[in-house]
Amino acid sequence: MDQVWNESGIIEVIKDIVHKTFDIDLSEKPDTIRVGEIGLDSMGLLDVIMSLEDTIGCKIKNIDLPKDPTLVEVAGMVIRNLPSEIHG
Repeated sequence: MDQVWNESGIIEVIKDIVHKTFDIDLSEKPDTIRVGEIGLDSMGLLDVIMSLEDTIGCKIKNIDLPKDPTLVEVAGMVIRNLPSEIHG
């Protein structure tokens, strides 16, 4: 866990995971896009979160999100779950 994570870095990882897993290119989409707008349901979002846990090397214990979160809201939830030494 030697990388420090911030919101924009986590959003980029989310976009990369979505592209690799679901073949959905989010490179031109705003960070405020809702996951439902890109075709992800709750199970798809859970897949993304599990891949994100592997990438950042940290278990997300409290997945507390609104019904159709934006990428920013997902990143914020991740940051709230990170140990203080790895988020900036």
